[in-house]
Amino acid sequence: MPALEAHVETARADRYLAQLTSHLGHGPGGLRVLSECPDELVVDLGAATWTIRSTPEQLMLHLEADDPVALEEQSNRVAHRVEQLGRRDDLRVSWQPS
Repeated sequence: MPALEAHVETARADRYLAQLTSHLGHGPGGLRVLSECPDELVVDLGAATWTIRSTPEQLMLHLEADDPVALEEQSNRVAHRVEQLGRRDDLRVSWQPS
């Protein structure tokens, strides 16, 4: 299954994960939380699955989809959401093949 990963450097990864958990828990746009715990969130985006983990130094993002086109589309969507949430800290998502 095609997959991408990004490691976003931030000392406030736990805060961002909590914000994403709160926001995505409401199911915006048909999203569905598959699992959550204090340091990890797994979200069904419909066409892809997004896993977010926090460490003391970074947010680790993992995105996978059956279709490479869907993976590309969802990677842009996820990057935009994370960068918008972290605009004050200038968070940047740079995807790499997994």
